[in-house]
Amino acid sequence: MTLAVPNAPSRVSGLWAGLTLTTQFVLIWTTFFILSSAIDWPASLGDPASIALPRLAENGPAVMVGYGCYLIAALLLVPATAALNGRLGLTGPLAQLNIALATLSALAKTIGISRWLFVMPDLAEAYGQPGADTGGIDMLFSAINAYAGGIGEVVGVGLVSGVWSLTVAAALWRVGGMVPTALAGLLGLTGLGLFLTIPAGFGLELGPVLTLTNIAWQIALFSVGLWALTPVRAR
Repeated sequence: MTLAVPNAPSRVSGLWAGLTLTTQFVLIWTTFFILSSAIDWPASLGDPASIALPRLAENGPAVMVGYGCYLIAALLLVPATAALNGRLGLTGPLAQLNIALATLSALAKTIGISRWLFVMPDLAEAYGQPGADTGGIDMLFSAINAYAGGIGEVVGVGLVSGVWSLTVAAALWRVGGMVPTALAGLLGLTGLGLFLTIPAGFGLELGPVLTLTNIAWQIALFSVGLWALTPVRAR
C-alpha cells in the first residue's frame, strides 16, 4: 500500500487532533470514575440480571451520564482520525483506511454502549415491578449482552481498534524522529494488546489483563494527542 503525502502536514489539523484525542481521554476517565463508583464498572459487566438490573435501577442517572461520556469518547475517534491524518500528512489509501476503521470502531462501540442507555434501563424498571417475569427478563438481558456486548467489545474494541492502532502506528513510524517512532511503538504494542479482547469475548478468562491493556491504549492515544499539538516541522 502506497502512503501518499501532501506538501506538508497541517498545523491546524494537529490542533484538532490534539484537542479531540485529549478530550476523549478525559471522557474515558470520567466514565471510569462515574461508573466504577456507581456500578463497579467494568468488573460488573459479567454480573447476572439479578444483580445488574436492581443496581442499575438504583443508580440510573449516574449510569446515563457515565455511558453518555463513554459514547461521546467512542465517537470522537472519527474526527480525531481525520485530523490526525492531516497532522501526519496522509492522503490516499491509508488515510481512507484510517477513517473507515475509526468509523467502524465507533459504530460497533455505539451498539455496545447504547444497550446501557436505551435498553437496560427499561429492563431494570420491568425487573422491579411486582409479579415481573424475572426469568424471561434474565434471558433477554443475557441475549442483549451477548449480542451488543460482543459487537462493541470484540469487533469495536478488539478487532477494529486494534487494526486502526497498527495503521496509525505505521504512519507515525514513517514520520521518523525519536518521539514519533517511540509513539509508533507504544501505539502498535497497545493495539496488539487490544486483540486480547477477541478471545475474551468468546469466554477466555483474562482477569485484569483487558483493563490494563485498555488503560495502556488510552495512554498511547493521549500521548499521540499531545504530540499532535507540537509545532509542525518542515519536511
